[in-house]
Amino acid sequence: MEGVITQDLGDHSELTSRVLSELTALRSKPGRLTIQKFIDFETLHLVCGGNDLLDAYMMFEREMRRFQSGARNEAAAAFSICAEADSVLDRLQLTAEALSGVDDVKDQRSARRWSDAGLKTIATELVYLADIQGRLGSELLGIEVTGTAESGLMVVIDQMTTASLPSRAPLIRLWAYSVDDEPEERELVVDLEDHPVTTASRGIYAMRRHRVTLPLPHLPATDDELKLLSISVEGRDAPMRTVTLENHAKLPHGFDVRFAIYRTIATIDLLAIGND
Repeated sequence: MEGVITQDLGDHSELTSRVLSELTALRSKPGRLTIQKFIDFETLHLVCGGNDLLDAYMMFEREMRRFQSGARNEAAAAFSICAEADSVLDRLQLTAEALSGVDDVKDQRSARRWSDAGLKTIATELVYLADIQGRLGSELLGIEVTGTAESGLMVVIDQMTTASLPSRAPLIRLWAYSVDDEPEERELVVDLEDHPVTTASRGIYAMRRHRVTLPLPHLPATDDELKLLSISVEGRDAPMRTVTLENHAKLPHGFDVRFAIYRTIATIDLLAIGND
């Protein structure tokens, strides 16, 4: 089961060129800036959110607002993408009106020249921000579940990252559910930064192995599907991530472990699934 697929980003100058090309295409695309409009620009997703679309779009919006308050060329570039108009010509007209002097009103052609120059600076800055914030590295997160009803579950997490990244260990949240008539939910948080870890490195990669043993709650006999335990493994710093999941737990008949991935969170659920 996979999360985000990693890819070779190559030289940063080539990446900056790709970002500039997508910024220019985004400016030209009809319609106002929305996540649906932004969805087609994969390189912008990468540098703004490590390929997570929602993170990328929110970060891109924040950066556009920041640039609108900056120097003229960068402001023109941001306005020409974000102005409240459907066509690029109308957005450029609004850009000219917003940035012209009172006694020296410019037209769309001036706004386009400013915007062209500003897009180059914005492309360079977006790649620089992605670099220093760790979005241009990659992380492979391998999660393996072993154990039995008697020994408890052991969650083994192998975290392989680009060695130069300022990465942190995952955060684990554990929810235990009561199966009584009045269900009760209890939460436990385990920050793996505070626990022993086995480390190794080779070339540009670093590997950390974390082990967490979790005692199992009473496994009740039931004909209904019940969630007994939920474990979330939350990645942090959000570089590009690939997640692999393996279940080697040996549980009694009628119980199962299921996995799910949402953005940077992998979830492991222990379920009573009945005896049908």
